[in-house]
Amino acid sequence: MNSYPLYPGRPVISLDGVWQFRFQENAFLEDVDDRSFAADDWMTVPGAFDTSPEYRCRRGTGLYRREFQLTEDSPRGILKVAGVGLRARFRIDGREVGFTNLPYSGVEFETGPLCAGKHTITAAIDNNFDAEKMKLFLPYYDFYAFGGFYRSIELHQVPECAIDRVQVCTLCHETGRVALRFLFTGGGPGRRRVFFRFDTERDFHTAEVGHMESLECMVPGFRVWSPESPEMHTVEVRLGEDCIVEQFGIRTVRVGKRRILLNGNPVWLKGFNRHESHPEFGPATPEAVMLEDMQNLRSLSCNMVRGCHYPQDQRFLDLCDAFGMLVWEESLGWNNTREQMADREFCDLQEKQTRLMVRNSINHPSVIIWAFLNEQDSSDQSAFALTKRLVDAIKEEDSSRIVTFACSHTDNDICHSLLDMVSYNTYPGWIGSHPDGVEPPDEILPRQQQILRYFRERIPEEMPVLVSEMGCCAIYGQRDPAAAQWSEEFQSEYLESVIRAVSGVPEEICGLIIWQFNDAMSFHRTGGDIRSKPLGLNLAGVFDSFRRRKLAADTVKKLFRELQKTSG
Repeated sequence: MNSYPLYPGRPVISLDGVWQFRFQENAFLEDVDDRSFAADDWMTVPGAFDTSPEYRCRRGTGLYRREFQLTEDSPRGILKVAGVGLRARFRIDGREVGFTNLPYSGVEFETGPLCAGKHTITAAIDNNFDAEKMKLFLPYYDFYAFGGFYRSIELHQVPECAIDRVQVCTLCHETGRVALRFLFTGGGPGRRRVFFRFDTERDFHTAEVGHMESLECMVPGFRVWSPESPEMHTVEVRLGEDCIVEQFGIRTVRVGKRRILLNGNPVWLKGFNRHESHPEFGPATPEAVMLEDMQNLRSLSCNMVRGCHYPQDQRFLDLCDAFGMLVWEESLGWNNTREQMADREFCDLQEKQTRLMVRNSINHPSVIIWAFLNEQDSSDQSAFALTKRLVDAIKEEDSSRIVTFACSHTDNDICHSLLDMVSYNTYPGWIGSHPDGVEPPDEILPRQQQILRYFRERIPEEMPVLVSEMGCCAIYGQRDPAAAQWSEEFQSEYLESVIRAVSGVPEEICGLIIWQFNDAMSFHRTGGDIRSKPLGLNLAGVFDSFRRRKLAADTVKKLFRELQKTSG
């Protein structure tokens, strides 16, 4: 499955495959020579080197090298890297062309002129933790920090002035009116003559547009995108010899009367948090696993998936578009402290990666929510300032979607006034206090009522409230008729109580995103609360890390189907 956008008018070289490799343990990016190293192994791209048998869970810098061939001279090259971790430096023919310290983010770098013939590309990728060098991914995060190429890498040969992206925003789903915003690269400032057509239109339309300038037009024969009917359109745009094909869907999303309104109709969200994680592939999950996950989500009658807690793979979002699966996408962050949010570099990196997330995913109709900073310390003024900065940045990039973050400070949050929707994470009966003589499922409803009272006293009457995380753990295959904690029976009983409690007040809550879809690697030998992570895994999935079904999956399936019938 090709991830959009497509560039049929330019030479594109896929650099995926097997690269020469050398691992230098405990070495930082700044300490290695990635120009003349002696390779002693091989590594796949995409692929996480610390999931391979030889380097499993080891920290250091991986050195990659491969050759590629150009058949013609190119005035410019653009290296497109869909996602790496944690930091990476790239060279072509020994000359540095790019550096990134934004894990999971799709980035691109100018290479300068490239001549016909053989070239060598090298990459040095560092998965070390360091308080100064890596501020976005910290050792205590409750998901594993893998090293390597999470996603694909391509080299584009482009003319002096090229089309970078064409962003499509639905203005009216009833008339098919959209706004096209054109992003160019190279060629200096000024307006450019472009030609564009939708779907299979025979003739091109002509327009004079500038960089980041929008043009409003009607999509002929338009079809509305929805979960029930996920209809997609394409727009082809030409600028001289350069060409781009973008895929998009026509749909609108807004909030009103405590509801999320999709194409003007209320939708109650029911789904799961999902980590891009697999025991063999780490974050570099192949499309077969993505498709299996999508089929499993659909089989449970879900209509929503939250991509936690980082920008998503564009291939996965393409599948969500095709399946009609609604998406919450967020930039990288987890339980960040007031000290971190007062750090200027941390804040700058947060804004940079959040803007990139929006620009990379903006044409996916499945994405209806932008978010950031999961479980930040939202009780502090530094959090308020950064939250406002990120909300403003998202609205500047795209004002057509809901903006929120998952709040865990549900008794002292001060950031809710900045959001379109309040979302909260809570784990009554699993994480936190455990009163003597109170069964864990019995703690769910009182805690939910307490949180709702807190927010309803402080937010506008019309603002929706969403449960963005609630769940508990179970060990796959651990069965117990008495439903002891960590058994599949306990998780099944707990999630039944969660779904009934949350769905029982549809006038107050607009949806539930269960924690979580699949078990995922969290720590190895040290980290955060390692005591709650048997074998270093977060075991809250209703599927295990290999996607084997736990008892709770069938419980969720039954109850979500009942909700589907009652909601029409």
